[in-house]
Amino acid sequence: MKENNIKISYDKESEVFSVEMKKAKSIDSDILGNVVIDYDKKGKVVRVNFYNFDFSAFKENLEVIKNFARKFRAPLLVR
Repeated sequence: MKENNIKISYDKESEVFSVEMKKAKSIDSDILGNVVIDYDKKGKVVRVNFYNFDFSAFKENLEVIKNFARKFRAPLLVR
């Protein structure tokens, strides 16, 4: 079984919530408001960044995020 390499992180200082699907170079991006989606050369999503993300406003959903990370065996990093 192929191991999933999704990485979920949140940087409190810069208020960036990031979901990295895989380690790959981004060659294109879509930007909509505070959301940036990065794509690799094959057009696959590499990462999704949410800028100005106030994690405290989503505390009630923290358990949902933790469950998602556990289900996909993705490390959940909060800095």
